[in-house]
Amino acid sequence: MHIEVDGRPATAEQVVSTDGHFTAMQVRGGGVQGLSHHLARLDAAHREIFGQGLDGDRVRRLVRHALAGRADASVRVVLRDPDHVAVQVAGPRRPPTLPQRLRSVPYLRPFAHLKHLGGFAQAQWARQVGREGYDDALLVGPDGAVAESTIANVGLLGPAGEVTWPDAPHLRGTGLALVEETTPSRTAAVHVDDLGRFAGAFLVNSIGIVAVASVDGVDLPDATRPVEEIRRRVAALPWQVP
Repeated sequence: MHIEVDGRPATAEQVVSTDGHFTAMQVRGGGVQGLSHHLARLDAAHREIFGQGLDGDRVRRLVRHALAGRADASVRVVLRDPDHVAVQVAGPRRPPTLPQRLRSVPYLRPFAHLKHLGGFAQAQWARQVGREGYDDALLVGPDGAVAESTIANVGLLGPAGEVTWPDAPHLRGTGLALVEETTPSRTAAVHVDDLGRFAGAFLVNSIGIVAVASVDGVDLPDATRPVEEIRRRVAALPWQVP
């Protein structure tokens, strides 16, 4: 992994803090899908956390510098203080190829609307359910209200392919925003016991979109075909050059 802060190689002291916020994006052919969503979310989080806006043009320049001409990569833009921008560049990531098996866990991220650093609890839940044979954890509230997975939004499919997003506290991901650009969507309360009444479910984040096979060992309707349709529509959206 290559890390720069303000366009210069990062020191150890500059990357140890778990305070702050970030966004993660995939670069393909030198472009990013939903770049404007990433920049808008960074600016909104910066204003809420640090009390000042973030220059999107500066972020774009620093991402281009850190990429150094790489056409395909994973990029994180990390803000640990008001004035310095860290950019991490690593190899590209691909979404899972098989429908995911989830286990519900009693946890909601604090300040869930922010993509903040320091997510130990959700990472530990992911590790724990992974050891039990699941692919990821489904975060739910005390009343069983569905929120999100540890790293992705959850979409529930209606009979005509429309999407319901659970309204429990969650991060509004850039992948979710791209799905909304292509597919009729709404937000509503969804509980774990409700999942079987939907035509299927999927996970979406900046890495991609994948169907959900089951929750807590209970099979959900096969969503492979409608999820592939959503994936195809999202893939047709433009890619923006940083």
